[in-house]
Amino acid sequence: MNEHESLTKSKINDVKNKRLRFLNRSERKDFNVDTLALFAVSTFGLHILTFFILILLYGSYSTLSKKEPPSLVQLQDGKSIKAIPLGSKERTDQVVMRFVNDTIILMMNGSGSLGAITAEEAPRSKIDPGIDIDVGRKVTTSAWQAANALSEDFRKEFLKLLADMTPPGVFKGTAQMVLIPLSIQPPEKIGSGKWKVKMVANLTIYSQGDNLGEVIPFNKEIFVQAVEVPDPPVEMTGLTAVIYGVRSSGLEIYAIRDLREENL
Repeated sequence: MNEHESLTKSKINDVKNKRLRFLNRSERKDFNVDTLALFAVSTFGLHILTFFILILLYGSYSTLSKKEPPSLVQLQDGKSIKAIPLGSKERTDQVVMRFVNDTIILMMNGSGSLGAITAEEAPRSKIDPGIDIDVGRKVTTSAWQAANALSEDFRKEFLKLLADMTPPGVFKGTAQMVLIPLSIQPPEKIGSGKWKVKMVANLTIYSQGDNLGEVIPFNKEIFVQAVEVPDPPVEMTGLTAVIYGVRSSGLEIYAIRDLREENL
């Protein structure tokens, strides 16, 4: 091989090497472009995700800002208590259960004597003469007062039935009625501002000479509805104070029916 051929081959090899280097640079350049594009797409996706998170946070803060903070209510004795804002037809379960328990006990209990107002009257308690409901029908004074917690269309009929259940000896001081609640279930909401409460109790009637008493099951479904709370009277005395006391919860009983045996 002469010198000319060697030089020619050398030039050819140099040209091939330059082409190969050009191809290698092209591959690296394409690789860098793909990596940059992937990075840009990922960054854009993260920005979108962050944007949605910010929207959710903004919505949460807006809800919190519109929520009314707990307020304080000052009582007549100077004490302050926290008040929870509720709708005009909303009541807590505790309020409904306490209302039902206190109202039913006041209506069904009959001690045979009037409650003493002062400590001096306690030793000289008077026999409860009762309140006339119809000819020959009476209910105890406490039952008549507590019945103001019943709706007007239900109150009259219930008092007549209660008068039939009340033994005449209660008004002579020779008999007593005692309601013993065994179970009061949490109220079940059945409509806007309406609840149903299930009560299992025993009504025991004691008469003179009968210390065991006659036990009558008192298992009822009690239907309660929200009503407007009356304005407090200027003078809390007599019957006015009693009526305001039984209706201050903003509730009334509008029906009572027997509790079915399978629900006990």
